[in-house]
Amino acid sequence: CVAGWMLSSVGDGAAAGATHHHEHEAPHGGALIVLGDEFVHLELVLEPKTGSLRAYVLDGAAERGVPVAQRALAVDVVPPRGEPFQVSLAAVGNVLTGEVVGKTSEFAGRSTPLVGLERFEGAIRELAVKGQSFRNVRFRYPEGNENPSDDREEREARSLREEQEHATSEDAVQ
Repeated sequence: CVAGWMLSSVGDGAAAGATHHHEHEAPHGGALIVLGDEFVHLELVLEPKTGSLRAYVLDGAAERGVPVAQRALAVDVVPPRGEPFQVSLAAVGNVLTGEVVGKTSEFAGRSTPLVGLERFEGAIRELAVKGQSFRNVRFRYPEGNENPSDDREEREARSLREEQEHATSEDAVQ
């Protein structure tokens, strides 16, 4: 069950982002997920209009791509409302960088349930980078996992405020 990891207290990936020391800028404007103690980052970029999701494996400074052998990347998604689901991102080659499937830093996929979604909780099922494997690395989109102090109550309160703001703006339009 995709939602099962949300209820577990500590998984393999829970500590993967817990020891970082500072934040970085996401080069593609997405959410940064730190893996290990600034070992590498994974940047997720969501296009809510199309349901397209891209992932970039980046170095510890979140500046350069780090090619990996993996051919697919599984992302568990738990939306604020609705059922959890999984998105499979395929490895993408890039003629400009010389990266090819099997040695690339970029992954991409599309999923209908992502259309219109701007916030969600998620987990990277598994990513192998430079001889290290990271499993069940949790994050929030668009926040990433660079701020572990953001607890569930704060997220729920923020979500409620956003719903109220959205309802108020819809009322103003009518």
